[in-house]
Amino acid sequence: LRLKRGERLRLRLINASNEHTHVIRLAGHRLHVTHTDGNPLQAPVEVEAIAIAPSERYDVLVIAQRSGAWLLGCLQPGHAAAGEQMLVFADGSNGRKPEPLENGIGGLDLWHYGLGRGRAVLTRPTGATRTFELSLSGGMMGSDVWTINRKVYPKTDPLSLKRGDRARLRLSNMSPEAHPMHLHGQSFSVLAVNGARYAEPIVKDTVDVEAHMGSVVLEFTADNPGDWFFHCHKPMHMMGGMIALARIV
Repeated sequence: LRLKRGERLRLRLINASNEHTHVIRLAGHRLHVTHTDGNPLQAPVEVEAIAIAPSERYDVLVIAQRSGAWLLGCLQPGHAAAGEQMLVFADGSNGRKPEPLENGIGGLDLWHYGLGRGRAVLTRPTGATRTFELSLSGGMMGSDVWTINRKVYPKTDPLSLKRGDRARLRLSNMSPEAHPMHLHGQSFSVLAVNGARYAEPIVKDTVDVEAHMGSVVLEFTADNPGDWFFHCHKPMHMMGGMIALARIV
């Protein structure tokens, strides 16, 4: 990427990986997060790096405030060395040695869900509020079985909703791996993570539920009739059974 000093660069970061969370950083610069999974924030959030779980998308703005050559890449161990980095030149600094990326993420201002203030972009519910408790488990002793409430798809219980209902999902991760849970057909508000409630929740369609007792509370309005997958976006977990249907009539 070649920029002039003072220019603004808009990036859409998409994690198309099937397993890895990527932590993205532009050396020497700060990232201004504007959208989460395509949904706008009330105001940009300034951070130094963004952890992006599988299927998550973030829109960020970067202001080229410093001349020179810089690296945009992943801070996860071994990722940049394996090729996950690119050069950013400001003011035509071709040929200059780029400033290196930091080693690790210690001390950096990292994005997390609680930093953003979401906009009220979801359809307002007109029906009942229906609450679902979903326990995510599996992977014990090397097993490739992954469950929702101890069941594997297609035997998992559907989330039965009428159009206009408010669906409130309480997710508890009882497994040793994180689960980026993705909803097809509509977006949701992230109300709480690991017990911390958010006054102005961000809107997404994927939320990463931390391993070892991580928890998330989310809400969506059932405004799109049909049968929609709600599943872990790691293919090995999805194929192992971690799928439920949001059934909207």
